[in-house]
Amino acid sequence: MLSESVASIFTPYLTLNLSAFDNLKLVVAVLTDRGEECHALETELTVDGKQQTAYLVRWNHHFIYCGRTNSYANQIDEVADLEAITAESIQVLQPPVLSMRQLEFMCMENAHFDHC
Repeated sequence: MLSESVASIFTPYLTLNLSAFDNLKLVVAVLTDRGEECHALETELTVDGKQQTAYLVRWNHHFIYCGRTNSYANQIDEVADLEAITAESIQVLQPPVLSMRQLEFMCMENAHFDHC
């Protein structure tokens, strides 16, 4: 479940089902556009008792879940239980930072292919 501060920023994007990496690029782009510092991460995470490799974005004290690394249809969420993150597995990533125009194109392109 999203905290109020995360939901207030990402509400327009919550109905999208993007790949985990596209979600990562989306979250980084939106936060960067707002002048916010954030860090893209790949880490081991326990979800519903199962270990998975996932993309997260750390922003302030929030860990925004972008999806499993091998998944192509994810929704943005937030990691509520920080103990679910295996700290020693965290790798900092350097994804491309998209402009908001590029982000809009990425989302339109995804919507088009979702219906094909």
